[in-house]
Amino acid sequence: MKIHDLPRPDFSKKSFLVIEDYEGMRGILRDILGRAGTTRIDFASSGGGALAMLEKNRYDAVLCDLHLGHGKSGQQVLEEARQRRLVAPHAVWLMVSAEKTSEMVTGMAETRPDDYLVKPITETLLFTRLLRQMDKKKMLAPIEQAMRDHEYLKAMRLVGQLLAAPGPHTRELKRMEAELALLAGDPARARAVFEEALGQRDQPWARLGLARTLFQEGRFEEARQHLLDVTAGSRSYLDAHDWLARALETLGDLEGAQEALQRALSVSPHVASRQSSLGEVAARRGDLETAARAYRRCIELGLNSPHATAAPYLSLARIFLARDESGEAAKVIGRLASDMKEDDNAQFLARVMEIPIRLNSGGEKAARKLLEELAPTLRDDAHLLPPEMAFALAGPLMRLGDMETTDALFSSLLANHHEHPDYASRVRALYAEAGREEEGGKLVQEATRAALEIMDKGVRLSREGKLDEALSLLREARHKIPGNPRLLLNHAYLLISYMEQRGRDLHLVNEALDCIQSARARHTHDKRAGELLARLEQVRA
Repeated sequence: MKIHDLPRPDFSKKSFLVIEDYEGMRGILRDILGRAGTTRIDFASSGGGALAMLEKNRYDAVLCDLHLGHGKSGQQVLEEARQRRLVAPHAVWLMVSAEKTSEMVTGMAETRPDDYLVKPITETLLFTRLLRQMDKKKMLAPIEQAMRDHEYLKAMRLVGQLLAAPGPHTRELKRMEAELALLAGDPARARAVFEEALGQRDQPWARLGLARTLFQEGRFEEARQHLLDVTAGSRSYLDAHDWLARALETLGDLEGAQEALQRALSVSPHVASRQSSLGEVAARRGDLETAARAYRRCIELGLNSPHATAAPYLSLARIFLARDESGEAAKVIGRLASDMKEDDNAQFLARVMEIPIRLNSGGEKAARKLLEELAPTLRDDAHLLPPEMAFALAGPLMRLGDMETTDALFSSLLANHHEHPDYASRVRALYAEAGREEEGGKLVQEATRAALEIMDKGVRLSREGKLDEALSLLREARHKIPGNPRLLLNHAYLLISYMEQRGRDLHLVNEALDCIQSARARHTHDKRAGELLARLEQVRA
């Protein structure tokens, strides 16, 4: 039977959301779906309207146009809907576009909708894609729900059950098995899946997965070799370019890292995180023009996006200051204050950044006055500053004679990043240039020692069976050093140990989960975070 001879499906029990700014297209899709018995169809003509509908209702399928005029694009709507969990695990998301360019196709693939269609849309094509994806999503929904609940062991068991019965989605299930193993802190199991796939034939997804596993194990040169094989074979396998850049940067090859990122961006330029990575690498190389372009693009891509942060604005302002363009830096910070006016932290960072801008433009008196106003909060909330911003502030603060705030910034930085030797050496160099070499050395030593002593004491108390005391100590430490991944994971370890001995407690489960997620946000590929998630899942069960 030919595709065009297939009977129409019965969608009478399915609900749909059509996100389309062109009224005529909304009518076409309504008529096509209506011929399959659909009566529950909602419409949205803008990204904001679509998110409002998704907040109120759960749909079986969403048909979303990529370009929605002003405001959020279809890609941004999908990203935010996923981040806010507005899409049910079984729901199908089809992206629709009139474009056929390779850049559009690649960019849409990076957003990872369930499928995409190019206009004009025929009834047969729409029904075929919807049925295929609905069947697939129905099968995978329990796994998706387990992943959303951070129950990776459960998800792996479900994947194993599906793999036991051969079907059309075996390769995708094997990929999921490996990804889940990495999330659960079991790289050996992930490696076995990747190597089994590579034993059958050279598959880019498996070679990339193996490279990621090697990277996590600190085998950066081996990871680089595998990533070069993947990227040489496919310009469009963009995740591999990102990992290659990461490996090259770790190995000290900043020029190679920048080239890898630029190759990926030449294929798919609409990924904010990749533009940000390019800006960071280019700035470290002293290529300020490339860095500035990348940060500008990152800002534009972040508008209306759930991934919008103050970081690219602050980085771009620092680039302008390095080029002695204080006026341009001031414009960027003014735009930050305007674009993120609902974000109190962004507003605070924008005001702090005004200190070096005013000082560089000759307004020493104004800079000093602003510093006096912000210094108490700056010392208390030093952990809120990105590391590079702390270093950018050091010179201006020293010029203004505020060593107390300078010391507070770097004490916090080193305590939260005590395993980052580059930061310690840079702090020592800054203090030496200011004629305070001895003070700088002492600050580095004390900040690092303080963080280690707290963690060591917590471990010692737990070994002595004094779990209540250990938890109290680490809670207090986390308040003082909230960004230290090792401390966060130690805190989670104690909470899990406590529940293993005394029984599950929902508040402690959430506290442990928050610690692990915060640590993983800072060190995405930490094996220990996955191991603790697996133990926490067993406690929850």
